[in-house]
Amino acid sequence: MSSRKSIYEFWLSQGDEKIRIPILPSSIEISTPSNNEKIYLPKLGDITVLQMPGAKTFTFSSYFPRIANIPLAEMRPTLISKPWNYEDTIDQWRRTGLPCRFIVTKTPINFAVSIESFDVKEEGGAIGDLNYTITLQEYNFITAQKIDTRKKTTTTSKRPDAKATTKPKTYKVKKGDELWNIAKDIYKDSSQWKKIWNANKDMLIKRDKRNVQNPGKWIYPGQVLTIP
Repeated sequence: MSSRKSIYEFWLSQGDEKIRIPILPSSIEISTPSNNEKIYLPKLGDITVLQMPGAKTFTFSSYFPRIANIPLAEMRPTLISKPWNYEDTIDQWRRTGLPCRFIVTKTPINFAVSIESFDVKEEGGAIGDLNYTITLQEYNFITAQKIDTRKKTTTTSKRPDAKATTKPKTYKVKKGDELWNIAKDIYKDSSQWKKIWNANKDMLIKRDKRNVQNPGKWIYPGQVLTIP
């Protein structure tokens, strides 16, 4: 006579590999740490600072049967593997460092989990059966942020330097020009005429010898002055 099967199914999987727990545990313990903090304040006592709940933890115990054809089994005997095959698979999953998936059908339990502990043992009177207790913890996927390692340059806006941005390299003399007014237009300072004179005096003296006595007074339209 076959026993009535449960509506629940316990499944563990990683990638394409799946394990259905053949013997349902009698209970499952689910805990969720609060992570709340308590702070003592003088005259007020303990103050609780609420934090986001921690990851859920699932713990249950059962056994992998030596004999597949037993009433408690939730699966057809042909689908039940050898006890140590289950142990070997779960142990390999732990070593990958990757999360598993834990599902209990007909319940809201469907979580990515890490295998925190997996303890197995054989007990006298049931040699060959493999008793185990497994603890699973909810796994939170974290997306790594891309860090730009390139050196960032800070662009600061500066007011343009009128002298640096508007000063030409040369100046063509117009009718009525004198060095002082050219210096005022270019440098915004008429006293800078001597800079223009010193940069062009050989050419100006050669053009008009009177510039020896009166530096820069004798300039003529069309002359091209070098602007230092």
